[in-house]
Amino acid sequence: MPTLDDENFGHSVTLICHHDEEGAMGVVINQPLELSVAELFSDAGLATNKLLHPEHPVWFGGPVRQENLFILHDSHQKWQQTIQVSKDLYLATSFDFLEALADGMEMENYLLALGCAGWAPGQLEYEMAENSWVYAAAQNDIIFNTSSELRWQAAASLAGIDLSKMSYYSGQA
Repeated sequence: MPTLDDENFGHSVTLICHHDEEGAMGVVINQPLELSVAELFSDAGLATNKLLHPEHPVWFGGPVRQENLFILHDSHQKWQQTIQVSKDLYLATSFDFLEALADGMEMENYLLALGCAGWAPGQLEYEMAENSWVYAAAQNDIIFNTSSELRWQAAASLAGIDLSKMSYYSGQA
């Protein structure tokens, strides 16, 4: 929601990738870092000369486990460590995906994020009840094809919310 005042999550779009009685885990999808895929690969000692999209940004995935890379993609290919998030969306954390990219594999839709978001049991439900978050079903088009500046409004629109008509403050009567 526009009123969420948090340095990590203010105006963020966070894709919930896993949610059960033990808590929830997600990846922020609208905060690009000043780091390209080529720079990340170079820093990790991976070849960059065959990367098909070296200019793609790396994203801030959240404040938890920032030393870990999380890969959202729509490929039905199974990687070593992959979970299915939705019908055509997957989350991988395996090095074989990166090696395939470094070897020139064509992958149109992927997002590399450093870190993730995490919630303890019941925490996300509490924050939803407090109106800190708006829920909408994920759409790959927003994740992969909408510019980062427009993802917040696009995601809110999925929930029927026009953010331009919302007040960012409230008064006391």
